Amino acid sequence: MPAEESTPAIVIRARDYSESDRIVTLLTHDFGKLSGIAKGAKASRRRFERKLEPFSQVILYFRRRPQGQLVFITRAERGENPPPEIEDDLAKIALGSYMLELADALTTEEGEAVEAYRVLANALDALGRGAATIALRQAYELRMLAAGGFGLEFASCRVCGTVAQAEDGVVYFVVSRGGIVCARCRANAPEGAVRLAAASAAALARLGSTSFGEATVLPHGGADGALAIARFLASIIDRKLRSVEFLDSLL
Repeated sequence: MPAEESTPAIVIRARDYSESDRIVTLLTHDFGKLSGIAKGAKASRRRFERKLEPFSQVILYFRRRPQGQLVFITRAERGENPPPEIEDDLAKIALGSYMLELADALTTEEGEAVEAYRVLANALDALGRGAATIALRQAYELRMLAAGGFGLEFASCRVCGTVAQAEDGVVYFVVSRGGIVCARCRANAPEGAVRLAAASAAALARLGSTSFGEATVLPHGGADGALAIARFLASIIDRKLRSVEFLDSLL
């Protein structure tokens, strides 16, 4: 029998399977994203009660199967951090659901995801402690993209390296370059671009490097900044995230 393994984990998806089982997808600290089956999860109070629901942060115990991608989840214990307190706030529910879905979309089964795990855990903690804001959403998007190897550049021009200044007026976010180009270099970067106010670019640059706790009270990157991030996400994710429309209707 395979040895039992364990890791801190955050539940990002769960669904019932048969009369008593659950299939659960988790972002783990040590093994990337894992999907597993929890036999008897709907009936076992001691091993699983309310520990395999989305947002739960747990210590996961599992055994690998000789064949197949699903692991056998043997038990789950509460982790150091409780789930974020979001039940009575519709905007928090919407943003939290989006955080889980984006983490799911930007990670792969058992691919290295230590930084993505940390980003998600810290973002959920900030969401539970503070408010659901556009700035927190944008900070999370930028940090999760960076954890996945897609660090976007909003501080300096991708062509000449000049730091963008507020007095520049506008810059241009070029999806294929993963960053901005200044007005002077726009002719040298003829690809399609999103026109950004320099102030929006500066706000996004700050949000991408600050703590989530601070991000909740910072200015956000505006509608033009949101469009730039959305365009980039659409270029690397092959499906529409179901939580986006609901979140956009609230924030």
